[in-house]
Amino acid sequence: MVDFQYAKELEHPLFRTPHVAVEEVDVASIFVSGLPFWQEQLFYTRGRGEMPWHTDPEQACRRLAKQWKNIAQELDAAFKLRETPDMAIICDGIGIYLSMLFWSNRRPVQLDRLDAYIETLDLVPMNLQERLAFIMKRPDGYPAFKQLNELVQEQRKLVLKGL
Repeated sequence: MVDFQYAKELEHPLFRTPHVAVEEVDVASIFVSGLPFWQEQLFYTRGRGEMPWHTDPEQACRRLAKQWKNIAQELDAAFKLRETPDMAIICDGIGIYLSMLFWSNRRPVQLDRLDAYIETLDLVPMNLQERLAFIMKRPDGYPAFKQLNELVQEQRKLVLKGL
């Protein structure tokens, strides 16, 4: 198994290097659990991939929204049991939102200077940077989950209006 390392554009303290067998991951997958930003990884390291932000961002965002529903149900169930959710699931959820955010603006996700890149995007919810900072400060808290859920819903509406 080859050691996986995120491309420099995808380095962020919240998203640690996953332990996955990359050779077993489908190159066409737009969402891989435990490996957020798979398509960007292919793009930045190999110059190829599906590039859903370029080919059909609206459909890609719809597919990500379906994945979000599953993750949101899992997180909600954990919070109802007063358990701390698995950080990998939380990162999958945040990764889905960031993918929706960037892809709906026809760009690949870039985490290395996230705030600077967000400022260049057109389709963004109100007060996005403050809300995202709140989520990333304590991502395993229930208020962060509720805020993330709201951002996903708002981004979905922006996609429907803007693309």
